[in-house]
Amino acid sequence: MTLCCEKKHRIKAVFWDIDGTLIDTEPLHYAVIRDWCLSRNYALTEEDNGLLLGKSMAEKWEILRKRVPGKDTEESFRQECARDYVRRVESNLERSDAVAVVRRLHKLGVPQATVSNGDREVALGNLRALGLEGIFRFCIAAEDIRSGKPDPEPYLVACSRMGVNPEEGLVIEDSVVGATAGVAAGMTVVVWPEEGERKGFEGAYRVLENAAEFPWELLAL
Repeated sequence: MTLCCEKKHRIKAVFWDIDGTLIDTEPLHYAVIRDWCLSRNYALTEEDNGLLLGKSMAEKWEILRKRVPGKDTEESFRQECARDYVRRVESNLERSDAVAVVRRLHKLGVPQATVSNGDREVALGNLRALGLEGIFRFCIAAEDIRSGKPDPEPYLVACSRMGVNPEEGLVIEDSVVGATAGVAAGMTVVVWPEEGERKGFEGAYRVLENAAEFPWELLAL
């Protein structure tokens, strides 16, 4: 579904969100946090989990530190969860259509990078599980930015590192938070959500139903 159809700039680079876009990780993220909390005698509630969705690990820590007893620090929380996550992530969580588009873009020589709110260890663990190491030129992670999505900073940093202007970059996202960041950065945003909500993507160029709708026509090939 195309929401905005007039574009004046050809796309020179593609920037991918990871969680939910390339790989269905929400259940695993929940399981990792749940188990971390249980090891400290705290049962993660549905209300807690609702507050954590879409948040960076720093933001999750700020919520959980007031609820979970003990002397943990943000650093220990992030390190323990990252190690557990990387140990458990598997390739069968991939969104195969999206990964196929990544591989086709790579064969065509289109520069690509990933932009995530997550910690670098987790982001790179996802890419290893998907067998995509070496395809992306770099991975923007929480350690590279001060403000995560929906702030535009992650995508602006990515454009600067790639050497393209924002209007020359195509963002692929699955969430309102990520799409908002891309639009605010002045980039062309394509939303590729999993089954479910398809509202709240104002400013996006297109909301995809499947790989056949990917906007190949925008690429400067």
